[in-house]
Amino acid sequence: MKRKCFIPACLPAGRRLWWSPPVVAPAVRRAEGILKMAKKQNIEGFEEEALEILSDENSDEKKLLGPELDAIAREEKFFSHIIHYLTGLRTKEEEARTLWSAILEHKYLMSEKLARNVGFRVAALDYFLNIDKRLKRVNFVEINKMKKIWFDASYDSLTRVLRKSVMDYWFNRMKDEAGGKNIAVIFFDVDGFKKYNDRLGHLAGDAALYEIARVMRKFSEKVFRFGGDEFVIMAQMELEAAREVAGKINKKIRASTQALEKAESSLCVTFGAAVYPADGASLKELLAAADKRLYEKKNERGKAAK
Repeated sequence: MKRKCFIPACLPAGRRLWWSPPVVAPAVRRAEGILKMAKKQNIEGFEEEALEILSDENSDEKKLLGPELDAIAREEKFFSHIIHYLTGLRTKEEEARTLWSAILEHKYLMSEKLARNVGFRVAALDYFLNIDKRLKRVNFVEINKMKKIWFDASYDSLTRVLRKSVMDYWFNRMKDEAGGKNIAVIFFDVDGFKKYNDRLGHLAGDAALYEIARVMRKFSEKVFRFGGDEFVIMAQMELEAAREVAGKINKKIRASTQALEKAESSLCVTFGAAVYPADGASLKELLAAADKRLYEKKNERGKAAK
């Protein structure tokens, strides 16, 4: 099979390139067009096109932009996500756009010197190590293995919701993206879980926790297991909306945990909600405010039962 060659006008006669270099500005415009298309049409087309633009290679990988694909299209963070995906570096969108174009240009120059098509990832690695110099020491890890490491570090193995250890990261990210809008933090405590666990056994208890988490995931993407039978939800909403959502979650949990073990009594949750910035500027302050309201509810219920 013959290699494709490209002869730019600026090269001396007889000099040939064994790779067709990208035209950077049109590629950027094409990416912007794809982003607009993704917002209006099926998101799957955006994923495939993004991969083609990024690597310029024949590949069947379909997860370049990961689970945040919808958010990328909605928030217009196409280039910054690509840079983060490749390097782990967080950049603003305009800076990422400039870096992306610079890497494409560097890919062209490397390919010219080596007389072969250099992959985008190789060009990006060389660019950030030897030109931009933001990366100092790099270890190679296969992407699927890296994703597994990240998943295990981020998600609770039993309930498959996020771990407590990543709450600060997600809160700060949500705060940066909120644009001044409220962020609700809802603290949940499962009532009577110890008795349920003792009566039906630990396997039944584990199944109930998984079911509770599954119900919560229907209402928010950001669900965290805070402790043994404590959960936290973070979402962009007002305080009253947060209380309404928490009430709906409680009803769903009652129904689903009773059906789970065909038990005479089902589990329910007590909750307290707080909202950024009215109830606190930090996650610690919001959790404290939500926890206080949760236990005020428990005490009120205890007094009413006497």
